[in-house]
Amino acid sequence: MKKFYKFLKSFLFISLWLILSSFIIQYWGKFHYEYIEYNLQIIFYKEYWFDLEKLLFGFEIGDFLEKWLIFLSYEIPKESFKYFPIYFVLKSIWIKN
Repeated sequence: MKKFYKFLKSFLFISLWLILSSFIIQYWGKFHYEYIEYNLQIIFYKEYWFDLEKLLFGFEIGDFLEKWLIFLSYEIPKESFKYFPIYFVLKSIWIKN
């Protein structure tokens, strides 16, 4: 019976947390573009990226790094905000005697 209550608490927490986090994550895209992505793009519009592209025979390493950095700064915080609380709460629920 104890395992059933733990399962029920886990199921309710996961359901409520995913619903709540989906509402919060809707605003993450706007916040990320305005405060993070815009500031990161300024770095990659400098003249030395064009000089580096000429040195690398046309390989646009600046564009690659820009897309990679924007993707990582958007996806990793979004997914970690969604799943880390689930991991830690479930761990605390199931470890208790």
